[in-house]
Amino acid sequence: MSEIQGIAVVGHQVKKDPKPHVTYSVKVSTSTRTWLVHRRYNDFVALNAELKSSTGKEPPGSLPPKHAWSLTRNVEDPKLVDERQRGLEAYLKTILIHRDPCWRTAFGFLDFLAVPSNTHSARTASATASKLASGLPAVGGDDTTMLHTSTSWMTEYTALQHVLRSVRAALLKRDTLAQLGDASGSRSAAVEAKRSIKELKVRLQGLENGLPLVEGLGQGERSRREGMVDSLKDEITNVEKMADAGIRVSAPPLSASPAGGSRSTTPLNESARTALLGPSPAPPPSRVFGTGAARTAPQETAQTRPLDADGLVMLQKTQMDQQDAQLTQLSAVLQRQMRIGQEIGREVAEQNEMLDHMSSEADRVGGKLGRAKRQLNRLG
Repeated sequence: MSEIQGIAVVGHQVKKDPKPHVTYSVKVSTSTRTWLVHRRYNDFVALNAELKSSTGKEPPGSLPPKHAWSLTRNVEDPKLVDERQRGLEAYLKTILIHRDPCWRTAFGFLDFLAVPSNTHSARTASATASKLASGLPAVGGDDTTMLHTSTSWMTEYTALQHVLRSVRAALLKRDTLAQLGDASGSRSAAVEAKRSIKELKVRLQGLENGLPLVEGLGQGERSRREGMVDSLKDEITNVEKMADAGIRVSAPPLSASPAGGSRSTTPLNESARTALLGPSPAPPPSRVFGTGAARTAPQETAQTRPLDADGLVMLQKTQMDQQDAQLTQLSAVLQRQMRIGQEIGREVAEQNEMLDHMSSEADRVGGKLGRAKRQLNRLG
């Protein structure tokens, strides 16, 4: 977790649903990134109650008081809203700079500011680190928005292009391994490609949402970047279709024609080949399998010497039958190993899907528990 270096309440918004209320935009800054969190006044009250409950002490700052008149008047009074905004900022800054760190390191305070937690599993932490390194917010939700600079936006766009190339490479690897008969490796490459596509879509959404917030862009440059995002969307859609279409088996190669344009499957005769390509190179000298000597005339052995022609044929047939039997046994062993590998690959893919589902469910339940805790503190 990065050290928080600055907190500021930079603005507010009046919302009508489900009833008129004001949300305040809290800007959180660390040494490497900046993001906005949108909170209501009731969320600040719940935070104050939770800090009291978790630390057993009064927080160092005090919230601006509630007012007795109607909610509609509160919402429509800009002076009151600005005054409350300054009071809320002072409250957060007092907690941040206080010499006792128990309040600013409390889970409730970090959760309120949408600071990524270190208590997730290694799998979730790794995914969070990759998001943070690319400039994306570590915490999802509609109330958190990552702020990009012009440079960081282009850096993230370049990173997404690299991920897209890795997806294409994984799909090519999947098809190649399938043609070679490696079902387990092909399945693993397909799972890797689909996981990267899911990451691409999430990061591209963050890139698109962050573009309107990039400062210092002219209308022409902003339109150009919108076109870049649309182009990247189309490419991601294409690779997603390729991943869903399954394995592609390439057609057998055709022999090239002399002109290099059209292709033909008709072989060239020897004279035409010699005229176009020159004389064929001399074949390498034949060698006896298993030795380094050149092929020589067959030699009699103690096994073949007493046999006549029919006996030699029978001996050859017997040896070929033995070799066929050995190849059959070897083929059965290889097929059994292939089935075991396929089952292992299928089980690994299912376990990966279960882990992904468990991770997303844990994040969802954690968010619900956080909201429930804030509501309980508000009631108590």
